[in-house]
Amino acid sequence: MRTTARVRTRSAPVGWAPLTGMTAVAAGGLAIFPLFPALQVEHGLPTAALGPVAAAGFLAAMAVELLVGPQADRGHARRMAVAGLAVVAVSLGWFALASTTWGFVGARALAGAGAGLYLPAVSALLIRRDPERSGESLGKLSTADLGGIAAGPLVASLLLEFASADAALWAMAVITAVVAVPVALGLPADRLDAAVAGAPPRLSLDLLGSRRVVGAVLLTVAVMVPVGAYDAIWPRYMKDLGASDLLVGASYTIFAIPFLFVATPAGRLADRIGGLGTFLRGLAILTLSIAAYAVLRDPWVVTGIGVVESTGQAAAVVGAAAATAQVVSPARAGAGQSLARAAGTLAAAGVAVLAAWVYQVGGPAPLFLATAAAALALTAIAARLLRG
Repeated sequence: MRTTARVRTRSAPVGWAPLTGMTAVAAGGLAIFPLFPALQVEHGLPTAALGPVAAAGFLAAMAVELLVGPQADRGHARRMAVAGLAVVAVSLGWFALASTTWGFVGARALAGAGAGLYLPAVSALLIRRDPERSGESLGKLSTADLGGIAAGPLVASLLLEFASADAALWAMAVITAVVAVPVALGLPADRLDAAVAGAPPRLSLDLLGSRRVVGAVLLTVAVMVPVGAYDAIWPRYMKDLGASDLLVGASYTIFAIPFLFVATPAGRLADRIGGLGTFLRGLAILTLSIAAYAVLRDPWVVTGIGVVESTGQAAAVVGAAAATAQVVSPARAGAGQSLARAAGTLAAAGVAVLAAWVYQVGGPAPLFLATAAAALALTAIAARLLRG
């Protein structure tokens, strides 16, 4: 049933609370990975366990985004965001208590569920606050996301220098829980009007009836393929190149720095030229950088290439999100963003499982070259659908 919800278009600032919450969710979700080599030694876990652990987070996020995400368009966006923060905090405590592969898989799944609740809900809140500047708002949200990706692993690595991996995880859990309180109080009100002739569908799959929506969703899939590969093997890859634990954590931070400066301007660019145009500019940089990882053997050089890649990924991530916002009504913003992210996380989960196996069998060259090729192929299909 089609919704006739009216969305106010008065320009409104993004505010600190959604961005702070996004940083906390991302930091909590990524804190486990630089700690995993130490946890491997402590609990005797195989490297191949990285695949299921990484995939569990993606699969849980996908399920929540697909099944619960559309509730953000039915008056539940703020409650979903607060619940997402709480779930991530609990997942960190679970990580600290776990000692088996399946224990870590369950904890990572809970962390993914928290992200699956938070991001679609906050995206919907921000898009509806100012639909004409949705690209800029989503760019700021992506900046906060990468800020968390940078801060979480770095803080976890620093804590590991002075305490055990379990103690570092407990500290991250406490930090996330403390941050959740002011964020819950400061989240903006939803600007979806109450005058609705028919409630929007409980699922977002009906949106796939549009070729342009399918194209926008495929852009998110294309940019999430590299994320799936990195999430599974990046710490192991860096350690195999000879990187220290501190450099492994710092590589996330260094990668995020250009993203922090590029994402918001990329969002403004998407508001002017469209999400697809912005995505294509980023993809060119992204795929060349990924291919370079296949042949590089120095961890410091790899970290430097990550700085270049970050600029491309910023434009691609924001371009994909903006493209989805531009082909879906603001009244269905939660459904649109959750659908795109569910498809992306499904792809990332599959890649995460394969990446750990491919890396263990063949090393970095086949993994990174295949990742770049897959991103290019998916983008070609998406561009044809969007332009058609």
